[in-house]
Amino acid sequence: MTAHADPLPLPFTFSGYMRAGTGINVRGGTQVCMGLPGADTKWRLGNECDYVIEPTFNARLISHAGSDWHVHFMPGIYRAWGGKEFQTYSSPGGQLFPDSGTDELVARFGQVYAYGTNIAALGNGKVWVGRRFYNRLQTGINDQFLENNDGDGAGIEDIDVRVGKLSVAAMLNPRGGVSNNRISVPVRLTNIPIIPNGGLALYVTPSMQLRKDIQTDTPNPQEANGLAVGLYQTLNGVLLGGNTLVAFKMDWLGTTRNSRVLLQQSANLGITVIEGVAEYRINKSAGNAGNKWFGVGMRADTRVIGPFRVLAEVGHDVVKPDNGSHTRNMTKFTLATAVSAGQEAGSRPTIRLFATHAIWDEAARLALDPTSRLAQVFGDQKAGTSVGLQAEAWW
Repeated sequence: MTAHADPLPLPFTFSGYMRAGTGINVRGGTQVCMGLPGADTKWRLGNECDYVIEPTFNARLISHAGSDWHVHFMPGIYRAWGGKEFQTYSSPGGQLFPDSGTDELVARFGQVYAYGTNIAALGNGKVWVGRRFYNRLQTGINDQFLENNDGDGAGIEDIDVRVGKLSVAAMLNPRGGVSNNRISVPVRLTNIPIIPNGGLALYVTPSMQLRKDIQTDTPNPQEANGLAVGLYQTLNGVLLGGNTLVAFKMDWLGTTRNSRVLLQQSANLGITVIEGVAEYRINKSAGNAGNKWFGVGMRADTRVIGPFRVLAEVGHDVVKPDNGSHTRNMTKFTLATAVSAGQEAGSRPTIRLFATHAIWDEAARLALDPTSRLAQVFGDQKAGTSVGLQAEAWW
């Protein structure tokens, strides 16, 4: 008897992420977000000046030979609060978006792809083709993506190779010039059982430019080849009842090189949940254009009574430029109250009332981008404060 495809009723799942809010700064006007020039990230709590919504729709279309076949679709809308901000596209994460200063929301198709799961011939893995958020490895309170290979592509994923789960993909940018297309080939091996209650993951991503000059298109400059290698060890519930991430990563693009080490630790102390991140990154670039960055921060989230919570976050960043300029410092503090749909720290939706204050030194003030709102509002000062309300949900 041959295997056949069994049509299924169209079972949709609906999930997503959103955040939105409003705020003011103490000198007048809307909220200003605080970030140190040259740092890779900023501390999130009470420090996000944008709107995001990403509704996600997934349909399981058919079952065949033990495999399920799906389509996945996620439109997305993003809007920064006017002006040029130091911020990243968070749960959507990682990309920087230009801001026209108008009221329009920027819409895009973040993900649209088809995939099959539990395929026996692929070691019970997955095959997929389309546009998707891919290889995202995200930290928490500073919303950093240690790995991020979003784009258009195809791949096989989570193949059981005994020593772990193997994934390989090819990612491109079909929206680029016809004579210029960069391809990356992310390879990852996850769930390597080196330590009990944890897993080791290895990410290797070479990249290069595919180029073909034709008469009807102006040739683009040849881009340098790249390579990124990351090693990540997780531990679950071993220390303080929380989770641990130890990360090492190096990446090269031509003459530019980044090296980083990161430690992330959470702790569950009953009514209080704590999360901390410490990271050191060295950037080497031609002409002494690089710098060294160190960031350390911690957030405490405490349940008071019922759905009410109190949150506090502090983060400190130091950037030392290679060109001999003075070392820059910034410290950011946030205190917030919240009401959430549940008693746990991760309960969502949640609505927060926050006050954020940051202080920085003269070297940081002089390094501010004059077109940024931080410089426009507080550029003659070495401290600034914003207060506001924010709603956040995932489902």
